[in-house]
Amino acid sequence: MLLWISFAAIILSAITCGQRPRSQSNGPRTLTLWHSYNNEETRVFNELLSDYQKQNPHIKIIAERVPFDGLLPKLTSAAIAHRTPDIARVDIGHIPRLAWGKAIEPLDLYGAEKLTQGMHRIAKPVASVTMPGKTASEIFAIPDQLTTVALYYNKDLMAAAAVQIPRTLGELRAIGKKFSARGKSSKALAINSSLWWIMPWLFLHDAQVLSPQLDKCLLGSGEAVATLEYLRELYTEGVEAGAWLSGAINPDQGFMTGRYAMILSGPWNLQTFSKINFGLSLVPGNGKLRSASNIGGSAMVVFAASREKQESYRLLEYLVSEPVQIKWIQGTGQLSVNPAANRAMAALFSKELKVFLEQLDYAGARPALPGYDALESIVAPYLYAALDGSLTSREALKRACTDVEKNLLIPNR
Repeated sequence: MLLWISFAAIILSAITCGQRPRSQSNGPRTLTLWHSYNNEETRVFNELLSDYQKQNPHIKIIAERVPFDGLLPKLTSAAIAHRTPDIARVDIGHIPRLAWGKAIEPLDLYGAEKLTQGMHRIAKPVASVTMPGKTASEIFAIPDQLTTVALYYNKDLMAAAAVQIPRTLGELRAIGKKFSARGKSSKALAINSSLWWIMPWLFLHDAQVLSPQLDKCLLGSGEAVATLEYLRELYTEGVEAGAWLSGAINPDQGFMTGRYAMILSGPWNLQTFSKINFGLSLVPGNGKLRSASNIGGSAMVVFAASREKQESYRLLEYLVSEPVQIKWIQGTGQLSVNPAANRAMAALFSKELKVFLEQLDYAGARPALPGYDALESIVAPYLYAALDGSLTSREALKRACTDVEKNLLIPNR
């Protein structure tokens, strides 16, 4: 909690105490942009920027690649020196912190509402923040990459156990019991226990973490309790491996070595798991919910200290447009935030990417809270206690909500 407050104070002080110089009027208007793309993405991105500058000779773009883990510290240092870039690519989890700190520009007046309507339906929710004292949210970013998790399964292990791919939570439980009844060392399922990784299971039970106004913890609800009880039962029944236990083999490692038959993971592991005979499916549904998942990714933000806000926004419009996103798909082989581009290039997508594309339709956003990292830290030990049985699910989540409201939500009001 103190981390985001300190960051906000630094940014706000930088904004009020100084501004970066305006671009020279007798030369190209310069836009500075910080990003964290990998090598292949950077190559394609630079080509797109070069095309834009050819189409707009009055614009000069200085793009700097910044390591993802070092981005927030670099932004903090830049704010102190009054040298924030015009645009930066940030994790979507950092958007609320930057918005509450008044570091970034709300983009609604530039046309972001219409722009996000032409993007994937989850784009607006993950880019929107409700500022203190307001009831309506504002759009503070334009997503450039969205990702989610789906169900990976080991085809060989599933075939050896003569079980099918689960489509519902009930089937997952039944299949897992049958898998474990063989007495083999491998387990049917492995899960992570952090809040972000628990969210798909929460959403499947129609549970939420916080109220829309971010003023109340909802983890004590009957739906959330039912979620943890279900996961706890999977563990006690031998379906889930206890991969979340201290010292246990984590889901990714266990999946690679054949210890776990099913895990939830994202497209970032497609290459890592390429030597395994695996398949992909939607996260199993529950009742009327065909599936559910969480959302991750990144977005472009325009800094409040920028003297080229309009030109910065125009660049963001260009980057997520259908023609440009088609080039992005052709160059990287990745999914796009632009549905029209995805439809146009669907023939290029592997069957695995098509599963992730469909899974995005069932993804839900994390709470748009500036202290989200603190939320994860506060809730983690209670989730662990519920899973290992140290506390009942009801008592663990009740205590979690008391802690969240006392130490995070009330101080944020």
